[in-house]
Amino acid sequence: MLVNLLTILLLAPVLVQSLDPAFNDDVLGIKCDSRTNRVSELVLDGFSLSGHIGRSLLRLQFLRILSLSQNNFTGTINPILAQIGNLRIIDLSENNLSGSIPEELFRQCGSLQAISLAKNNITGQIPDSLSSCSTLEWVNFSSNQLSGPLPSGIWSLTALRSLDLSDNSLEGEIPQGIESLYDLRAVNLRKNNFSGQATRGSWWLLAIEIT
Repeated sequence: MLVNLLTILLLAPVLVQSLDPAFNDDVLGIKCDSRTNRVSELVLDGFSLSGHIGRSLLRLQFLRILSLSQNNFTGTINPILAQIGNLRIIDLSENNLSGSIPEELFRQCGSLQAISLAKNNITGQIPDSLSSCSTLEWVNFSSNQLSGPLPSGIWSLTALRSLDLSDNSLEGEIPQGIESLYDLRAVNLRKNNFSGQATRGSWWLLAIEIT
């Protein structure tokens, strides 16, 4: 049976407060910080959740991990996620999300370290604001319908360790500067329409896939 995310968010405080703190580590994918007793992790992968990802998440201002993969969410990516300043991980992969990635999502990215929007129906271009999110380490936008060029400043993300943009309709030349990312370990740009070639023979090419 499909469950609405708002229902779980409304029940979360009741579920958490009804338990002894020693057992508050994991209630239906909800984890609380032991010091504040506020919800810090919401991991509801594969719960058959439906509906839109809405403003109800703003209730969880202490949230660090939001993982809602393998559900049935529809609609667009809500830019209000950028207003949850403590978020470090966002995983919305394997849903039925559509529309474009909002510019606002990365303009105030706070502490965001990892984001996955893989295996949805997202269209449009990768926003230029992605390049301003200097804390990002893992980015996965694979298996969508993204188009257009890569943001010119994408290699300014010096903390980046893994980038997967495979299986889209991205095009144009790959921006210069990838060699300067010393922490980068994996890049997958396969199944796109890129032209030209990235530099060959560099140490980081042990993990890169472009064709």
